Amino acid sequence: MKRIPFFLLIVFLTANSFAQDKTAAAQKAYDKKDYKTAFTLAKEILDAGDAAGANRLFIQLREINFDPKIYEYLGDSYTKMGVNELAIINYEEAEKNDSLNVDLKFKTADVMIKQKKYTDAINKYLKIQAIAPANPKAFLEAATILFKAKMFPDAAKMYEGYLKLEQSQDAYENITRSFFEARNWESTYLYGIKCVELYGGTPIINRYVATAALQTKRFEDAAKFYSQVPDSLLSVNELERVGRTFQMVNDNATAMLYFEKVIRLDSTRSSIYFELGTNFFRQKDYEGAVKYFSAKTQADSTHEQSYRFMGFAYYQMGKHEEARANLLKSVALNPKEINTVYFLALSYRGLDSLDRAADVYKEIIELIGDNEAEHKDKILEANAFLASRMMVKKAWAGAIPYLNKVEKLKPSLDVFRMLASCHLSAGNNDAAINYAKRVLKSNPNDADMKKILRVLSAD
Repeated sequence: MKRIPFFLLIVFLTANSFAQDKTAAAQKAYDKKDYKTAFTLAKEILDAGDAAGANRLFIQLREINFDPKIYEYLGDSYTKMGVNELAIINYEEAEKNDSLNVDLKFKTADVMIKQKKYTDAINKYLKIQAIAPANPKAFLEAATILFKAKMFPDAAKMYEGYLKLEQSQDAYENITRSFFEARNWESTYLYGIKCVELYGGTPIINRYVATAALQTKRFEDAAKFYSQVPDSLLSVNELERVGRTFQMVNDNATAMLYFEKVIRLDSTRSSIYFELGTNFFRQKDYEGAVKYFSAKTQADSTHEQSYRFMGFAYYQMGKHEEARANLLKSVALNPKEINTVYFLALSYRGLDSLDRAADVYKEIIELIGDNEAEHKDKILEANAFLASRMMVKKAWAGAIPYLNKVEKLKPSLDVFRMLASCHLSAGNNDAAINYAKRVLKSNPNDADMKKILRVLSAD
């Protein structure tokens, strides 16, 4: 047990003796009906810290209705004693006699908060605001209660009242959060920006401002403030939003960094790469499209559509080898997708691999099957290309079936000329004569067709 220093013990005993003497003197004055002296001494006893002794005297003075201020002092003594319910009763009784006393109302509200009577306390602050609208404390205390209770729209209103009278960093930070939680994005942005201007940005305030800026389409500001927010403060959804924000301001490199963070945290979200790639593709930004389609295939090597559209994008960029490589991967995963096979044929043509292109065109014809009407242009192109390859190789008989299909789909004098020549070379004289005459009917001066008729003695 610690020893109390001797001089402190003397002071304590002296003060205690003095308080007892004063209490006795006050009681003696009361008994002699010297109420004024008793009242004065009771206040001194209360100020000296003897709340219980003062309380006993104030109760006696209240019984004779000595002074309306008795109720306030009783409230003070009960407050110091921790008897909060009785403190409130006496303070409110005092308010009946002095309804405009702001300090008295603050005392009542303070005890109400101790009793967790928050609604009553707020109502008391509202009364103070009505009496003294320039008193910042009434707004701040009410705002604090509402903020802690997560009643953010109401808290924001009180903070606004306070900030019209005084400014503090806590108030700006709390009103910014209040509007953020209430999803009032415009006010979140405005108060958050003001907070940053006055006190500098904190990571959480920067997050609020960035989110509000994004919601109000202030994309440059959103990107600026998001860049100052640690990843640890952002959810996966927010990280994705950050990526999209940087994409909107054309900072695709930074956007990609955030999307990669998203995928690392949640691999199921790799679909965002394909979505973004598709958006770039629609905008004819094929380099951007390739970047995101490539990211998607790195995250999911079986995503056929990414290979397909990456192939299409490379083709549009004139990079036929890259187009071919990706289209082949797409075909391996989905061999019946006609558009993919078609662009594969085009890629081979771009690489001047014409025999390989011919093989792919044959695959297209097989895939189309009986659906020629739906794919008329492709079936026409495939047959025309295959006919030309046969003719280049002098495989005249082989060219004829393809030319017949072209004639059926899109007859023309050029097709008739080729058919006449192929039939002549293949020894189909009657057919050669027939096609030569069809050409000459429309163009009597066609020298090549006249020559065919002369050779076959049909002129």
